[in-house]
Amino acid sequence: MKTGFTPISLDEYVKLHLKNNPGTSQAAEVTEVLEDTLRAYKQGARCNCGNPIWVIGSAFSGFDGCFTCITGEAYPEDDYEIDEACI
Repeated sequence: MKTGFTPISLDEYVKLHLKNNPGTSQAAEVTEVLEDTLRAYKQGARCNCGNPIWVIGSAFSGFDGCFTCITGEAYPEDDYEIDEACI
């Protein structure tokens, strides 16, 4: 189980992403890339460092990074992760 993340449903994250990034993507495109990344996560995708990928971060950076490798931070504080990946 991933700890430290704030779980969010895929649909709620798409709404939040579109609100915070107006004009950058369509809901269907954001949903598709998140679903693809979540599928990869569920199939055991790992970062080069060996940790499980961060679905939200990896969706927009190439499907292959954990939280720490993407952000440079050791621990997620108030960072979102798709709820299905937090279980």
